[in-house]
Amino acid sequence: MVKTKLEIISKNTQFKKFFGVTPLMAASVRVTKACNLKCSHCYANGGCPLKGELTTKEMLSVVDQFANLGVLHIFYTGGEPFLRKDIVSLLQYTDKKGLGILISTNGQLVTSEKLNQIKSLNIKLFQISLDGTKKTHTAIRGKNTYERSIKLIRTARETLGKNVAVGSVMMKNNWEEMDRVLGIAAKNGADIFSLMLLIVSGRASESINPTPAETLKSIDNIFKSYEKHRSVLKFANNTTIPAALVPKKFRRRGLHETFALCSFPYCLGVESNGDVAACDGFFNSPEMIIGNIRESSLAELWNNSPIMNDIRKINPTDLKGVCRKCVYRDYCAGGCRASAYNKYKDLTMPDPVCQTIYEAGLFPKDCLVR
Repeated sequence: MVKTKLEIISKNTQFKKFFGVTPLMAASVRVTKACNLKCSHCYANGGCPLKGELTTKEMLSVVDQFANLGVLHIFYTGGEPFLRKDIVSLLQYTDKKGLGILISTNGQLVTSEKLNQIKSLNIKLFQISLDGTKKTHTAIRGKNTYERSIKLIRTARETLGKNVAVGSVMMKNNWEEMDRVLGIAAKNGADIFSLMLLIVSGRASESINPTPAETLKSIDNIFKSYEKHRSVLKFANNTTIPAALVPKKFRRRGLHETFALCSFPYCLGVESNGDVAACDGFFNSPEMIIGNIRESSLAELWNNSPIMNDIRKINPTDLKGVCRKCVYRDYCAGGCRASAYNKYKDLTMPDPVCQTIYEAGLFPKDCLVR
């Protein structure tokens, strides 16, 4: 197997021994399911708010609880986070608690006033959606959405100064443009690019996934574009390209070690109604909800949930399919476990993207155990 910096603690029992406790490394909060757009690839199925979404007081309690559990930052998502009237005060409170802030927006509702209100906060990632060139992005998200996103990228860079990201989801109708989107991001002031492979859940169906050959061609073109713009732009930590699919020359440079490491199962996601799951990719699977913060504290759910305890028993050596044969198995740990579960209803199954590429005979030969 490929030796990596994390191989020494690749098994869950080793993590607990190393840290002394089972560490909670990452947290995400869907502040609302409400959204002003209705994108076909939305795995959160955003649109209408859920009944009984968390109040401001309850949201602040979530921040307190995550801080007490030792989380270093919180990723705020939706729906569209800026549809919450209290979003600025929530971010300010998060900063007051000493936590880093990551937030994802579709870029349509963020005003200069709001940016100025949060510019002094510890913003680790301010991610703005851009899913193609003007024609493609407009077809996906609606009239004038491209222009608003571009304007926000520029304004956010001017106001926040750094950590402004463009987030793009690779799909059937935009895979040929992902390299151009990276260039557009760099040209307009983004200093981070987050490429996300499709999570087939919510409104996102398998029919809008690119083919294995298209996926690999798109990734290859993206890295060629990255080579031109790497002096001003880097890949985001939440980029979801599996290590084995990073072109060989970039793997040799160790670029894959800057992203694609999911914190699962050392993470928790909180839905806007208080439901809690191992990550927000499981919210469309009721059997994976471990509880609700209105009934149990996050500490109780983290330490005592039978579902979490079962999840933690799974090690990289338990993975099936191409993940069992991959030289990055212990490092990557199977890529997106939510995607694997959504497709196979089994957390030990392989990452669907890698598996379909392997079944098509296109998986990189040098990444397979000989």
